[in-house]
Amino acid sequence: MNSSIKTRWKTWLIILFAGIAAVLSTSTTSHAQEEMLEETESERKHSLAVAIGHVQVAKGVQEGDIKWLALPSWALDYTFRLNKKWNIGLQNELILSDFEVESEEEDGKVITRSTPLSSIAVAGYRPLEWLTVFAGGGAEFAKEENFAMVRFGIEPSMEIRERLELLASLVYDIKIDGYDSFGLTFGVAYAL
Repeated sequence: MNSSIKTRWKTWLIILFAGIAAVLSTSTTSHAQEEMLEETESERKHSLAVAIGHVQVAKGVQEGDIKWLALPSWALDYTFRLNKKWNIGLQNELILSDFEVESEEEDGKVITRSTPLSSIAVAGYRPLEWLTVFAGGGAEFAKEENFAMVRFGIEPSMEIRERLELLASLVYDIKIDGYDSFGLTFGVAYAL
C-alpha cells in the first residue's frame, strides 16, 4: 500500500475510534448524571406543604338553626417518603373561625368550637405517580374540649419545578364523640 492510502486509513480509524469514544463517554456521562439525579431525588425524602382551604360542616348551628357551614382553614403538613409508594406524615389544620355544630351523637347536643387545631399522623400510599391516598388518626384541640379523630383522604399533585409541587387534598374527618366534616385544600409542597 502506498503511503497516502495508509494515511487515509489511519485518519479514518482515528476518527472512528474518537467517535466511538465520544459516544461511549457521552452515554456513560449521561448514565452517571441520571444515577446522580436518582440519588438526589431519593435523598429528598422530606417535604413541607402549606395549603389554604375550607372545612365543610353539614350540621353547623347558626342562630339556633342547622345550616351547612364552610369554614376557612390553613394547613401545614410534613411528609417523610419511605419509598416510591409509601409515606408517613403529620397533617396540621387550623380552622380560622369560631362555630357551633350539632353532635353526631343521638342526643344532638350543640358543641362550641373556638378556632380548633387538628393534628393527625397519617400513612399514605401512591397508587399512581400523581396520586396519594392516606388515612390516619390524631386529635382536634379547642379550648372547650378536645376530640380524638380519624382522617381519610386523597391528594392529587403535580410537579411544577424540580422541588415544588402543587397539590389538592380532599379529606373526611370523623371526630369521635363530636362531629364529622370534610375539607378541600389547595397548596404547595417543597421537597427538602
